[in-house]
Amino acid sequence: MGILRSQLVNMNQHYRRFSLDYFLDCQQRLGIRQIELWCGASHFWLDHEGTGDVPALKQKLLDHDVRVVSVTAPSIAYQYQYASQEPELLEYSFRYFSNAIRLAAQLGADRVVVNSGWGYTGEDESTMWNRCRDHLYRLCRVAEVEGILLVMESLRDDESNLVYDLPRAREMYRQIGHPNLKMMVDNIATGAAGETLEDWFDAFGDDLIHMHFLDGDPWLHNVWGDGNTSLSRQLQIMQAHHFTGYLVQEVADEHYFTDPFSADRRNFQVLERFLAD
Repeated sequence: MGILRSQLVNMNQHYRRFSLDYFLDCQQRLGIRQIELWCGASHFWLDHEGTGDVPALKQKLLDHDVRVVSVTAPSIAYQYQYASQEPELLEYSFRYFSNAIRLAAQLGADRVVVNSGWGYTGEDESTMWNRCRDHLYRLCRVAEVEGILLVMESLRDDESNLVYDLPRAREMYRQIGHPNLKMMVDNIATGAAGETLEDWFDAFGDDLIHMHFLDGDPWLHNVWGDGNTSLSRQLQIMQAHHFTGYLVQEVADEHYFTDPFSADRRNFQVLERFLAD
């Protein structure tokens, strides 16, 4: 039983109080060669009009022997999200997420993480659901042109009133029905919903290709060793289902933000016990 080294991916959002150069220096020291790029302004600019300097970013990655395998465009608590009610905000969001898709293609990544966003509290559910579905379908068409897969995660029910559990994720996936939409597990969200990896593999099979994979309690985005999730059991389930996707360390709790390098070092020391080449 083991994780292939090629499946482990780190993320940069817990370094948001530090520079991108510092984050990349730390990954080089840790021997981490793959990242999911979180496009926060402190590291790399992304908005509805465009992006930061892509050639400069590519050179930094090359200098540190790090490659981007997936891209995350911050949403939910930000000005862009997938189910904005106002038409102009929804259009800004479409352009923003489209730019993330194009960025992924420019960086040589093959996937972008998406979610359902949220509708207004008290809004008609079918109205906000359809708006989200249609927006994601439009983005799938952009992804198809760029050769990118969109991987959709569920959210906790305190983050979204749209896709916050497996039945809703399955229905959104069915209604969109586009070949460039695949599924992913965020095991903090699925754990908070009382769901297991078996549930998600049973629902999506080979279309489940990506994970945000952390030691939840199940609510917190902990590094491995700080929560109560059985790592060995998770790996057994993945092995039984022949999972070959990426396992992204989305360390997102603020108590890690003051010393993210130490958090990374502890995290990968635990994970490396299960690594296979």
